[in-house]
Amino acid sequence: MHPIEQLLANKNISATDIESNTRLKEGSLQKLIDKDVRTSDISLRVLSQMALFINTGTDIIAKQLSDIEVSNDLVFLIED
Repeated sequence: MHPIEQLLANKNISATDIESNTRLKEGSLQKLIDKDVRTSDISLRVLSQMALFINTGTDIIAKQLSDIEVSNDLVFLIED
C-alpha cells in the first residue's frame, strides 16, 4: 500500500475528498499512488493541499508520509 493511501486510511479520508475540497485536480493523488511515487518526490504543492484539508502543517504531512514509507521499506527488507 502506498504511503498516501495508508495516511488517508488512517485518517478515514479518501483521495477524492481531498481533491474535491482543494485545488488538486481530480485523479492527481491516484496518479501518484499508481506510479508509486516516493515521498521525497511528491511536490510541495500536493503536500500543502493535503495539509490544508487535514488541517495540519505541510511538514507534519511530509514527516508522516516519510515515516510510513520507511516502515514499509523496513518490513519489505525483513520479509526477504
